Amino acid sequence: MQNRYVGDVGDFAKYALLKSLGGSSHFSLGVVWCLYPDESHNFDGRHVSYLQRPEFRNLDAELHDGLATIVRSGRRSVNAISRAKLLPSSTKFFGFPAAHPNTRLLDRTAREAHRVKWLARALVATRACDLVFFDPDNGIEVSSVKMHAPKAGKYVFWDELLPFWSRGQSLVIYHHLNRTASVAKQTEILQEKFAAKFADAGLVRYFLFRRGSCRHFWLVAQKEHTLHCRSVINQIAQSEWREYFEVG
Repeated sequence: MQNRYVGDVGDFAKYALLKSLGGSSHFSLGVVWCLYPDESHNFDGRHVSYLQRPEFRNLDAELHDGLATIVRSGRRSVNAISRAKLLPSSTKFFGFPAAHPNTRLLDRTAREAHRVKWLARALVATRACDLVFFDPDNGIEVSSVKMHAPKAGKYVFWDELLPFWSRGQSLVIYHHLNRTASVAKQTEILQEKFAAKFADAGLVRYFLFRRGSCRHFWLVAQKEHTLHCRSVINQIAQSEWREYFEVG
């Protein structure tokens, strides 16, 4: 996640989904922004035209207006999201950078130490949550980028998810799809990996959102959370959001 993306159409889908999943007073939410320094080599984050479209506002007027206020302010940041109170009041936010601001200048040992510190702090910040959302810039790890690499901050690694899972928390993980293969093929590969990594899950589903670009939100539910998660999926399938989320 980069601050410059805050308020784009992907953010709108992201927070709408999290509002649905964390909307119960008995199901607390934690948000782990895998914050990465803003880049300037492309125009990502520009997909905000939805803020002028009433069909999007009709989906969730409060969220739509809140994100529009942040974008218009010119101060787009994850801190602005937490201050805007767009998610349930019990939500815990963690915005410690996943990558050191000077990550390219650090050696391998320093980068690894920063990442270990980041994970430890994320675990503490979300210890009381039932569901933890991970928001990496690119998504789940790829074989070409190791945890000590300068670009590691753009990913969340399987081994980093497992401590949260092991202590009984359900997970939602953002993953940006790329052009290396079709959406169907990438989805198939990820389904196999999730099945192998979380063999004891009560439920593994994904939400595909194609506006702006294609991204997945992977939901991995503990057995005791399965009923709640199925209920949310059914609610989305019966709402106007069904035109925007493909649930697999």
